[in-house]
Amino acid sequence: MYDVGSLIEEPELLEPLRRAVDGEAPAFLRSVKVKLTARCNLRCQMCRYGRGEKPPELPTERWLTIIDQLAEMGCRKIHWSGGEVMLRRDLEQLIARARERRIKVTLTSNLTLLTKDRAKALMKLRPSGLSTSLDGARAKTHDKIRGIEGSFKRTLTGLQRLARYRRDHRPRVRINFVMMRENFHEYPDLIDIAAEHGVTDVIPMPVDSKRTDLRLSKQLILRYEEEVAPEVEARRRAAGLPLDTWRIHPFGTKKHEIKAAAKGLYAGGYYEDRACFAPYLHMFVAWNGEVFLCCMTNGRIDPLGDLSRQSVQEVFAGDRFAAIRHQMARERLPSCHKCDMYTDENRRLASALPQPTPLEPDGPRRLPLIA
Repeated sequence: MYDVGSLIEEPELLEPLRRAVDGEAPAFLRSVKVKLTARCNLRCQMCRYGRGEKPPELPTERWLTIIDQLAEMGCRKIHWSGGEVMLRRDLEQLIARARERRIKVTLTSNLTLLTKDRAKALMKLRPSGLSTSLDGARAKTHDKIRGIEGSFKRTLTGLQRLARYRRDHRPRVRINFVMMRENFHEYPDLIDIAAEHGVTDVIPMPVDSKRTDLRLSKQLILRYEEEVAPEVEARRRAAGLPLDTWRIHPFGTKKHEIKAAAKGLYAGGYYEDRACFAPYLHMFVAWNGEVFLCCMTNGRIDPLGDLSRQSVQEVFAGDRFAAIRHQMARERLPSCHKCDMYTDENRRLASALPQPTPLEPDGPRRLPLIA
């Protein structure tokens, strides 16, 4: 979701959201995440991409049309990711079209393919944010997880090239840190690397994988809390990075949150009886045009539409999207409980909205929106 502060503060935005939660068609599509390609030059332990597969992708002209349709729907932000987005030669062209249509652009890249010329070209387009991944503070750790020797050094070189062409600290550059059994203890040192390279934030991301051997056990989470979290807070403070609780304690601090996190349920039970507003504001688009609610539901539910042959309006206002909104008003999807991305935004929106009305006179009430 995007720009929750404006949604809360501007009646012309909040009131249509309230009506959508009560069953009307959403009035606007606020943000979109696009997985532009499934191709990748790395072979990460926790990822299903980068295994040599080359599934069909939408061509440039179709993406340009989709961007125009998103602008007409009031979309304010597009996030481009992969796979590896820099394997698409048209990436700069797509970003330029979004910027022309006054849509904020952010993207995720491993930066290993970022040449000097491409870094310069990207920075001229003025994206708002760029995320990369370091899964350790040491080359040995990162390269083992990412599956390609030398990837750590190449990502650091990419960060240096971005720094050379950035102007006025734009775009914001952040490091995503996928936390696993073999690397969680390197979080503090990674903060130092971020500070050395002008990075504006380090985002801890507990691993989302079917491989239980990658996930931290309850004992390891408790060890993280006792030994690593205090150092993380100290280093973040020294580096001037944000000190939000979830950035320091990504597995939670309460017993039930830690117990859930050890099972890969990183929402900490939040969605057991609380709403997610993403279905009214956001959509996820895969490389072939298939549409899902969000990145957590990509491949875990049936597609809600297909932008290779439908318009954005037809999908977002269509029957499949309406049906899953109706379903989620009563119960959450299994993937919701694994999500650690939108909890803060959902909590803020829930506090700003009144309690929902029943869906049907004699039917069960919607799940409450209370924070």
